[in-house]
Amino acid sequence: MKRKRRPDAGRGAAFPGRAEASPPASPSIGSIRTGVPPHGASSPWWLHPALWAALAAFVLYLPSFGYGFVWDDHRLIEVNPALRSIKGMAHLMVSDFWERGGLESSGMWRPWIIFSYWLDGVLSGFQPWLYRVDNALCHAAAAALVVALALQSGFPRWTSLAAGLWFAAIPAHLESVAWISGRTDVDSALFFLLALWLDRRDRRHGRSLPGVAPLAALALALLAKEAAVPFVAVVALAEWIERPRSERALLARARWLAPYLLVTAIYLVAHRVLVRAAPPGMELGREMLERGRWALWLAFPGYLQFLWPLYPHSAAAGLKLPLSPWSPSVLLAASFQAAFVVALGVLAWRRSAAALPLGLFWLALLPPTLAMLTSSHLFFSERFLYLPSAGVAWALAAGLAALVTRPTWRTSVAAASALLITSSAAATVQGLATWRSDEAQFRAMVERHPGNFMGHVLYGKWLIQHGRAAEAEQVLGRADALFKDHPEVLTARASLAFGRRDFGAALADAERSLALDSLPLPPALIKGSALLHLGRVAEAEPYLARLLAQNPNYVPAWALWGELLVMRGRLEEGLSYLDRAAPWQSRDVDLEWARGVANAQLDRVPQARAAFQRSVEIDSTFYDGWLKLATACHLAGDLEARDRALARAASLPQSADGRVALLRERLAATPR
Repeated sequence: MKRKRRPDAGRGAAFPGRAEASPPASPSIGSIRTGVPPHGASSPWWLHPALWAALAAFVLYLPSFGYGFVWDDHRLIEVNPALRSIKGMAHLMVSDFWERGGLESSGMWRPWIIFSYWLDGVLSGFQPWLYRVDNALCHAAAAALVVALALQSGFPRWTSLAAGLWFAAIPAHLESVAWISGRTDVDSALFFLLALWLDRRDRRHGRSLPGVAPLAALALALLAKEAAVPFVAVVALAEWIERPRSERALLARARWLAPYLLVTAIYLVAHRVLVRAAPPGMELGREMLERGRWALWLAFPGYLQFLWPLYPHSAAAGLKLPLSPWSPSVLLAASFQAAFVVALGVLAWRRSAAALPLGLFWLALLPPTLAMLTSSHLFFSERFLYLPSAGVAWALAAGLAALVTRPTWRTSVAAASALLITSSAAATVQGLATWRSDEAQFRAMVERHPGNFMGHVLYGKWLIQHGRAAEAEQVLGRADALFKDHPEVLTARASLAFGRRDFGAALADAERSLALDSLPLPPALIKGSALLHLGRVAEAEPYLARLLAQNPNYVPAWALWGELLVMRGRLEEGLSYLDRAAPWQSRDVDLEWARGVANAQLDRVPQARAAFQRSVEIDSTFYDGWLKLATACHLAGDLEARDRALARAASLPQSADGRVALLRERLAATPR
């Protein structure tokens, strides 16, 4: 007697048209298996909800197109000469993401982002507007894919649209979209979601293996950011939910996952070969490191609070470090995450519609969480929520679809959805202005989160760079109160003292910072420079020689070594180092001063004049720079420029030493 085949048995039931099956009672991932067509498949393209979600995402960020480069944008793009040539760009694509002539080692490899920075720069003349348009377009495409994934799961058009609109408007996305350097999260998430959508499409079409398109999208997601590594786990979850539970299905799952595992393995090997591991920095400091490990448990509920529109959103939001692993906040957060994982497991076992999007949310949070566990840094920021929030938005579509099955709830559910979307959009519009400049961004960090230690340090450094020493002192004082004698604060104080030309205090603070953590290079740089300015050349020479030997590609070390060689009278050799460093350090007064001195002593008047001119353009209060510029202009025969330089020097407080009058007399008696 023939056994009847169950409608849902075997692989055929997993795809449209392969077997007869009853549709699920409510929208679920099962609607893909039973052949329910995507909602709105026959609607005009201009009514497609994905298009409207994309338009909303793009329009929200229109005001940012006139903003400038902010924060890390300066180092990654604005003053990065390697991006100005194909050869330099190609080198960066096979190097550490943060390599600026070896300035930093981050352990990150993101060649797609480097290529996109180069392409935007070529097309815009390295102006920030196109970079920002690019970010907004990619964000719009990601919002459209959220809608597409929801429709692909069989959810109604309006719930899918609500999910896409909310994803477009989440204010936690400001750090990823409004910040050019946040592109890593946007592009990686875009290709991740595209790969997932293409993967499920191939499954629906009955393929035995995924096609080239989802594999290529996964490769681009990985090349944009390491956060895409959990893709294989997300697809494995989808396979578990969608395929029937049998030995044959297990083999089919393994065969389906194999190409994705291969792409991920190739990426990880290339990453390992091309980029060395990041040094174990001490962002938390030795005493705070253990508390930072305990804070790991607080990250999960911390990310959830970012989704709330009324949260005081800002970049570099910090976690409040617990006093012990048994603090109530740690125990509560750990219990909450454990309950979430258990609930996720139950949903996956039952093949619930919410299992895959919630799995995407949790799995996408694993990379920054594991990074916190294995390093001495707190990898916690709103930008890390960009990809996980796509899972939350997708789950929102599932939740709304389930709620509207009750007719009496439909009006309330629609009103609540509209309120969530509009309040999120309003918060995004309000927060967008904080990304217009460095000052606005750093000030927002400390105003919105007074306990944000890093915000105070960044704002203090910005104030120092712009000559606002008194304000910087106050801001750094607040940072010191949050983390007493932290290396970052001591380094900032050393920089403040250096700017005041108090080289003794700068040296003392730099040495205190290095005593707490000998790895960071900025305090080492300040120490070497302070030794040179104090005339302790014999002491500076072996110190800088070691620094350069240990970090042969460290651009500031080239500059300091060049300055030392000029002071030693080795002019040509010193200029070779200074000229190599100059394109990378376009705002270094001391470097330009040393180049001017060396060229002047070599009787290269035009080059000397150009270097002294750049030094006073960088720092208009540089008294010695104006004096040297006046001399160079005189020797070049430009008496009008000479007199302007002398007048500018005479207007500075340092002119009380009488050197302006003496130089004017000497130049008057010197033939041109």
